[in-house]
Amino acid sequence: MPGLTATCSIHVARPPAVVWSEMLHPGARWMLGMNVETDFRPGSPVTFEGHYMGREFADWGQVVAVERPRLLRFTHYSPATGLEDVPENYHDISITLEPDDAGTTVRVVQENVASPERVRRAEDTWCRALATLAGHD
Repeated sequence: MPGLTATCSIHVARPPAVVWSEMLHPGARWMLGMNVETDFRPGSPVTFEGHYMGREFADWGQVVAVERPRLLRFTHYSPATGLEDVPENYHDISITLEPDDAGTTVRVVQENVASPERVRRAEDTWCRALATLAGHD
């Protein structure tokens, strides 16, 4: 995809299957209080709702790929960007879980980010979310 890429990774001292369950649990709030609604099946819609910087938001996308407990990939569109709701304005987000001797490395890659400022904002948001998942908030 065109555009810039935002990334963040963190180590979680739990095995991938446990981290995966925590991420996809219906009541999971690790993404900074955001409510994520989907059945996590490729082709299914996904919605993201919550509050950011004092404002309510409702973003959406589609689940692209699920390889339990290793990969979750989805598209993401936010009306807050001010960009038109067309495929070229969607982010492509991959969350990967890689096992190691001490737990799991969780990595987020968000592609098709419009500007360096939005890359910094996305990386800050993802790193705060992953820190919450890892219990380092």
